[in-house]
Amino acid sequence: MSQDKAQPADVNCPYCESSETIKRGSPQERKHGVVQPCLCKECGRRFTLGGKQAQAQPADVNCPYCESSETIKSGKPIERKHGVVQLCLCKECGRRFTLGSKQAQPAGVNCPHCESSETIKNGKPLERKYSVVQLCLCKECNRRFTLGGRKRRTISHEGKVIYSYWDDSELLIIDNVSCPNCKQNEVVLKTEYYDNKRHKQTKRMICLSCSQEFTGEGKDWSNSTKRKLGKTIPLEPWEFEKDRWDLRVLYPGIEEYKLKSLFLNFTNCGSNWFVNLIKTYVIWRINSGIKGKTVFAELHNYRHFGWFLERQGVTCIEEIDRNLLATYYNKELCHLANSTFINFISRLSTFFNWGNETQNFITPSTLISSFDYPKIFNEEPDPLEDSVIEAIIENLHILPESLQLMFMLGFHLGARPGELCYLRKDCCKPDQDGTIWWVEFEREKSSDEHRLPVPTEIVHLIKKQKTYINELFGDDYPYLFCHYQQLGITGYPNYPQMKAIKRPPMVAAFDNPMVKVIRFLIEKCKILDSNGKLANFTGAILRPSQATQLINTGYSLNFVRSWLKHRSERTTRRHYTRYKAGQLLDVASVMANLDQKYYSYDSNPESLNPESLRQNSKLHELDGLTMLSGEPLYGYCSFREFCPRFGKCYTCGYHIASADKLFYYKSQLERLKIKEEIAFSHGSSEIYQSYQQIVNALESIIDALEGADEQGKEATNSPELG
Repeated sequence: MSQDKAQPADVNCPYCESSETIKRGSPQERKHGVVQPCLCKECGRRFTLGGKQAQAQPADVNCPYCESSETIKSGKPIERKHGVVQLCLCKECGRRFTLGSKQAQPAGVNCPHCESSETIKNGKPLERKYSVVQLCLCKECNRRFTLGGRKRRTISHEGKVIYSYWDDSELLIIDNVSCPNCKQNEVVLKTEYYDNKRHKQTKRMICLSCSQEFTGEGKDWSNSTKRKLGKTIPLEPWEFEKDRWDLRVLYPGIEEYKLKSLFLNFTNCGSNWFVNLIKTYVIWRINSGIKGKTVFAELHNYRHFGWFLERQGVTCIEEIDRNLLATYYNKELCHLANSTFINFISRLSTFFNWGNETQNFITPSTLISSFDYPKIFNEEPDPLEDSVIEAIIENLHILPESLQLMFMLGFHLGARPGELCYLRKDCCKPDQDGTIWWVEFEREKSSDEHRLPVPTEIVHLIKKQKTYINELFGDDYPYLFCHYQQLGITGYPNYPQMKAIKRPPMVAAFDNPMVKVIRFLIEKCKILDSNGKLANFTGAILRPSQATQLINTGYSLNFVRSWLKHRSERTTRRHYTRYKAGQLLDVASVMANLDQKYYSYDSNPESLNPESLRQNSKLHELDGLTMLSGEPLYGYCSFREFCPRFGKCYTCGYHIASADKLFYYKSQLERLKIKEEIAFSHGSSEIYQSYQQIVNALESIIDALEGADEQGKEATNSPELG
């Protein structure tokens, strides 16, 4: 639909004198005649032709905005409350102003936005809830602000705001309450709430001197709380008669952060005769080289047993018999899991054996028998699913960098929680030629050291973390990570109030800072497992998760065993790796040969081939079996009993190579050589040697098959190795 073209107005614009004017709309009938609305295309302003025309009268004042003298009166004078006023217009800047109005009074303060002194009061003072306020206007930036009223004052510590209050009230320092951290009397009430768990009103205090928050009335902290905050606890002299022993005296030079508790407490351990026996036994155990953590755990068991003996009225160790122990098992230990129950009675058995051997007391040798130990059925490892790991890594960037690195290192190394928390600042070192970087760490459980290669991305993060720790605590702090406070859900995800504590991170999952923030990440990002529930995360779950991922990637069980530094592949397979359905059947039904029968291998045991069994009366077929290197096996096995060399079939003298599988042997050799190079570049020498043995065995098999004189020869023995 076409539109009518705008007609020229044929007059100059009364504002800018431009001739580019057009008629706008139809003529309109007014009181004083017909008028034509017009528009200036140059300045964009509107004006009217026709009607009663009145010559614009000059205002005879300069514009208060641009100081121009080109000002005119706009309309008739208007009667206001304070008198008659005249609206005016500046032809230069186009802004309107009023003559004759009550003059705005200066505010007498600088603008809080632009610091200009050109400020005026805007309107009357207003009465608010707490005071009378005056609205003001800045003539420079044209922004409004308020004078009077309440203002928030803030108190900062090390660049962070720790407390704020209204300026019309005084800063209320609580009397007779001192900070348990710095002992200063500058404590204020931060908040007060009802604790549903403790069923009482709780006060949350904060110290203005050190910014430490605490609950209660400023009572001195327990040793456990002091340790979390990195405080030094003085040594206590040791005496046998005391019921509180300082483990640092009994273990000179030990790193106290690695102790679950600094003190052995013999109170509530039962009657005095039993307490003296336990003290003597503990001294013997310490002299035998047992670790402090184990002593602490054993004392918990003996304390529980001592309570029971005291309630039963037992006056000496000789009164303990199997009937009394049966009562103890059934009444006191019935709720425990089998593994925990075994720990209890194993430690009791050790205690009774010690008494008999050292002649401290005499008990029957059959007081605890092997029949008292329940059977343990190990559950399959439950690592994090691949989808959960991917989701965590995808959202990891929103967390603080030091906690990101903790997760990445823990997962890559497959380290135990304690090994990760106590990593040293100098743990990352290059090899001799500088091409590969290694992380070296101490394994407290085995009292040895381990080292693993790390990619360059993690190396850069470790160097950055080292610089960050040095800036926080100086060069004398030996650890790569530190503990943190104020990691609650309200600070997620960047935790602006996060406070670094000069001590290694707490190992326990409920105190560990990395575990806390990852759990919040799972909750906030709704990271679900295959059951549709929020994924369960602990620090210890990273170890089996890495082991299972390595297996699923194609690495052999021996590689994973070396990565985790287990003495036995059985430990790796049983407790740390989760196999796909059917993989463990290979081990049980073929290589172990538990029924001592010969049969051909098939992934489905219900579809065995009887004809193959009759034709190969002395051999069972291995074709299709996946060995631990991730490669399929080809050939036959002549071993009838349990195989101690499972996973190393090609290096075993009982392996019979099949001539018709020569092509597959060659393909395997090429793949294994690639894995051998990868292991040499990124793995330990032990892993490289394991691949090298299989490669050498395959080369011998291929040479033997290719060099056979008889074309119809079907099999040849593999080389005998060690």
